[in-house]
Amino acid sequence: MMAEEKPATDPATTEVIRHYLTSAVTEMERTLVRTAYSTIIYEINDFGLSIFDSKLNLLADSTGLPLFLGANEYGIKQTLERGKFGELESGDIIYMNVPYWSGAHTNDGVLIAPVFHEETIVSYTVVRAHWTDLGGKDPGYILDSTSVHHEGIMIPGVKIVRNGEVNEELLSILQMNSRAPETIMGDFHAEVACLRVGVKRVSELYQKYGTDTLEASIDVILSAGEQRAREAVLALPDGRWEAEDWMDNDGISDELVRVHIVVTIKEDVMTIDYSGSSDQVAGPINLSFGMAQSAARICFKAITTPHDPSNGGQFRPLSVIAREGSLFNASYPAPVFTIWAGVMGVETIFKAFAKAFPDLIPAGSGGDLGDPGFYGKEPVSGRQVWHQTNAGVGWGARKNQDGINTTQHISMCTVKNIPVEVIESRLPVMVDRAELRQDSGGPGTFRGGLGSVREYRFLESFGALTIVKKSRTSGFGLNGGKPGPKNLTILKPNTNRQNWKRDWERDVIVYADNKKLYDDVPDDQEFCGMFRGEFHSGDVIIYLADGGGGFGLPYERDAQKVQNDVIDGYVSMEAAANEYGVILTDDLEIDRDATAKQRGGSS
Repeated sequence: MMAEEKPATDPATTEVIRHYLTSAVTEMERTLVRTAYSTIIYEINDFGLSIFDSKLNLLADSTGLPLFLGANEYGIKQTLERGKFGELESGDIIYMNVPYWSGAHTNDGVLIAPVFHEETIVSYTVVRAHWTDLGGKDPGYILDSTSVHHEGIMIPGVKIVRNGEVNEELLSILQMNSRAPETIMGDFHAEVACLRVGVKRVSELYQKYGTDTLEASIDVILSAGEQRAREAVLALPDGRWEAEDWMDNDGISDELVRVHIVVTIKEDVMTIDYSGSSDQVAGPINLSFGMAQSAARICFKAITTPHDPSNGGQFRPLSVIAREGSLFNASYPAPVFTIWAGVMGVETIFKAFAKAFPDLIPAGSGGDLGDPGFYGKEPVSGRQVWHQTNAGVGWGARKNQDGINTTQHISMCTVKNIPVEVIESRLPVMVDRAELRQDSGGPGTFRGGLGSVREYRFLESFGALTIVKKSRTSGFGLNGGKPGPKNLTILKPNTNRQNWKRDWERDVIVYADNKKLYDDVPDDQEFCGMFRGEFHSGDVIIYLADGGGGFGLPYERDAQKVQNDVIDGYVSMEAAANEYGVILTDDLEIDRDATAKQRGGSS
């Protein structure tokens, strides 16, 4: 009688391996954050880290930037298919930053390290992170490019490390094309270190368990992820729902740009279709398909497996469609630098979700993320630098819950806010105000979260810009709730200096002038969305972030909650009366009779 064949794995072993992979990618993240040079990596977390098996199935993901969720899958597949690197060996690392292949922009290069076991590739570790500058036509973010060739040097998948030795020739090319060579080299070596940590940990895993056990466990992990996601989709209603929204402009024309989403659910499959969106535009707000896919995955995962670590199996029930040559699947040589359509894509997908299952979805979450970025020669080090700041927006309210105040947009919800102390220590800028924006939460039975206000005052000449793309149209409330106010940026020159009008017209470019949206704008101020320019001592930038949308009718909000909001400074007395129908006395007590009259009989 033949002995019963022992299975290659068991549930306990599989669970240990799953946690080991998650731990490995977390260690990669910590290595990157602790060794990177630029604040956009170690403060903001603008990166994505992944581990894949030999078949390019995603095994573990650490998305510092949620817009990179699953994006490395697209990048690695394109790189291994299109790259010019020859046969891979142990110790090799590939570098690729072609936007249409990477699913990002030129500054977000993809680095890939193979993992060998018994002379066979069994896995890959991958990192992408934002490098400060790679030779685009402007420092920082490029706001008005009309071709991808304006956006920096492109490397089509070559070995940047060969058998453990750095390819100095390629590095010298990258350095020569950067305004910040020291910073990008520091970040490069941080990424190499994080990849090597991943290679070491995955190698240890294969040495301990062997190929058969690993592959069997991986199959179980991926199948379980797929099953949980399909079960979650099955629990949702079948149907077809549409939503649309608008971006301010493309940086070239003043025309609004359409974002249109169709979500379809049929049994255990969800389809997210961007095809109704605008054709690709002249300016750099277009997306490559990889980023459009990633934006869809954020929304899909949030509604299906929000508490599970990411793996490729979870996304098998999701189909993403975007017609070629459109805003969400741009064709060469369309500019793609700002990737801001991804932010609006997430917002609009959730807007469609809200029509399908409103009890599960919050109202609009701010709509944008546009706090200024700063560029120039750093006072302390003398290096050319780019530092992005991230003031918080408000998240939308949901059924039975107010929105969260002053956090990052839902598409970038794990991104950190750079502390004021870091800004002031690294830049010739003082932050004179950092506070909640009163009345910015959309009114509703449950109030939207408040956006923030930041006021920056320049101590000496320095460059600044913002990528705001949602300042002309509002977000959305739900079930009778109202949206919060629009994003607003106020530019104030130091009118005490000689020839300030000439300097202002010469040095500052405004791409979306919003003066016409507001009354009584002073001549020495500019109300705008997107801008770029050189600012001088005493000049001021004030960024007012939008808040989240409200949920439910504002007049049905508990009067006591409105009173508390006024006491806390969240809501003004005027808004309490006009938006919520709650009348307060001078000592902030509820005037019950006046409130009942204002609300039509109920206080």
